[in-house]
Amino acid sequence: MVTAIREETSRLIIRRTREAEARILSSTDPSTRAPARLLKRLFSGAPQNAECIPVITTNYDTLIELFCDLADLPLDTGFAGFRRRRARSGTVFQTQYRRTIAPRRQSAIYEHRPCVNVRLMKPHGSITWQSVDGLPIEVLDDQSDAPREIAIPGPTKYEDTLINRLFDGMRAEMNAAVNRASALLCLGFGFNDAHLDGAIRTRLEAGMPTLILTRDFTPNIEAIIERYPNVVGVQRQGSGAEARRDGEVVSLTAPVWELDVFLKTYLES
Repeated sequence: MVTAIREETSRLIIRRTREAEARILSSTDPSTRAPARLLKRLFSGAPQNAECIPVITTNYDTLIELFCDLADLPLDTGFAGFRRRRARSGTVFQTQYRRTIAPRRQSAIYEHRPCVNVRLMKPHGSITWQSVDGLPIEVLDDQSDAPREIAIPGPTKYEDTLINRLFDGMRAEMNAAVNRASALLCLGFGFNDAHLDGAIRTRLEAGMPTLILTRDFTPNIEAIIERYPNVVGVQRQGSGAEARRDGEVVSLTAPVWELDVFLKTYLES
């Protein structure tokens, strides 16, 4: 039954992803869509010594990959290759370096500095991950009938993500990224995954500033906002939005819970 649910879920997500990508690419200027603008802003604002822009998604689709392409940003998904990309053994992600010339009085020396990319972590898998001969590979082909490597919702999800070595490696990379982060932006994340929330809650306890944008608060989000004064939550309220922080509630006329409106209102105005 679990296998059948996984296959049907994969087919559904593949179909809906194809439809979403078609809508995005047929729009007037796809590169100006909100996720592409956000990624570009994060990328351009990265410190000189940054290794990557860490992005974590529990979704199976490939929309973040598409938006990285639209924003002309380099992307690392943890796989190496071209048509049949294999998951890296050992460390899932690798720091890329570029060689630069640093002037030194009358001479110059070569320095190798990190080459920033978007490091995409998918702790629940992806519709592009397939199981071939018992090993996960990444194939950019939505017509294949090979089993997809995704952790489906339900009582087996926690077990799946711990047993599979790739899932476990992704989760470890995600935890390390959260531990290094100085702030966190959550888009539509409901905090309903116990096996993913541990590192985040530890950092919230340490006072990490966190902004949550979502259509509707889940009970877990409401509990987090109530407990941590360093968390700001924004949700839909009629045609506008409601923002909460540390017991305060503010009503906003603009729907700033939507990423596009949020960027235009607070970061691009």
